[in-house]
Amino acid sequence: MMKSFADILKNKSHNSSFIRGVLSAGLVDNANIFIEENWGEEGKKLAKAIYVKNGVLVIACLSSIMAAEIRLKEQGLLNRINNKYGEMQVKKVRYLS
Repeated sequence: MMKSFADILKNKSHNSSFIRGVLSAGLVDNANIFIEENWGEEGKKLAKAIYVKNGVLVIACLSSIMAAEIRLKEQGLLNRINNKYGEMQVKKVRYLS
């Protein structure tokens, strides 16, 4: 039996891959907003949150300096994300450069 889209959304089961995917996308968007708020357009060009997997947020950086800058404010980023998306705790950030 197929569930309707509304039933899936009502059932906020975190075991649902659909719900986890939606939460992950929102979390990544929130991390990108954090980057833009703190470093403006230049930061947006140099760094981008890509995905979350197993409690690790992955951010791609075109500059090691940008990665270091984000690392300095990493705790603020984690606090912001975990306060908003408490059910999907992000434990650490990984940087790709």
